[in-house]
Amino acid sequence: MSDEFIKVATKEIKDEIASIQKILESCKNDSDISKKCELIEKHFHKIKGLAPMMGKKDIGEISALNDILLNDIMEGKNLGGIYSILRESTVFIDSSMQGSKNNPREIIQKIKTKYSKYLD
Repeated sequence: MSDEFIKVATKEIKDEIASIQKILESCKNDSDISKKCELIEKHFHKIKGLAPMMGKKDIGEISALNDILLNDIMEGKNLGGIYSILRESTVFIDSSMQGSKNNPREIIQKIKTKYSKYLD
C-alpha cells in the first residue's frame, strides 16, 4: 500500500472511531445501543473493510465481529452486555490506531466467547 493510502485510511478509521465514540457517549446501556445500532453499525462496517486493506487485520476482525452483532440487534435480537463490548472495542481500536501495541486476542476471544451463539 502506498504511503498516501495509509495516511488517508488512517484518518478515515480515526474519524469513524470518533463518530462511534460520540454515539456511545449518548448511550447509557444496551437499550440505548438498540436504538442507535444502525448508526454505530455503519461505522464498524467501514472499519471492517478498510482496516485489513492497510494491514490492520486485528482491527478489521474486531470490527467485523461487532458488525455481525449490531446486525443481529437490528434483526431484533437482544444481546446483553453489548454496550460494554462496543465501548471496549472502540477503546481498543482507538488506542491501536494511536500506536499502542495492545494484544487483540483478548478482546476478540471475549467477544467470541460471550456471543458464540450469534457468531456461529
